[in-house]
Amino acid sequence: MSTIIELLKTISAKNKLYLTTGIVCFFGLIWLYIDYHSPTGTTLCPIKHVTGYPCPSCGTTRSVKSLLDGDIMQAIMINPLGLLVSILAIGIIVLMLIDLIFQKDYFFRAYRWIEHTLQKQRLLSIILILFILLNWIWNIKKGL
Repeated sequence: MSTIIELLKTISAKNKLYLTTGIVCFFGLIWLYIDYHSPTGTTLCPIKHVTGYPCPSCGTTRSVKSLLDGDIMQAIMINPLGLLVSILAIGIIVLMLIDLIFQKDYFFRAYRWIEHTLQKQRLLSIILILFILLNWIWNIKKGL
């Protein structure tokens, strides 16, 4: 275990971002695959299983599934975050592939720009947090 920790200390921040994002994308695709092929009505959300209440992002996977089936309105009604997650996921994967193929760092620079913007523009951060909270309330109200 200490060898892994020592190895991680030698990896640059840029490479850690690419590695972490790649792992998250990989498991996200596995999660989507499992959900896409699971029976209708089942939920994989651990928070909902434990508490009985949906998490702020509950329904996002089902929303993405509706997008993959071509039903944009259904996707938005299930959870508008699904549309946002789909756009971000495609953008991230495309940028990472471009960076890998052409030895660039567009994704890293975009990540740093977004991080800097959210730190400087507190109002934007507050709006995003409020959007998540309103989405969560909506998820609870509609009995997701």
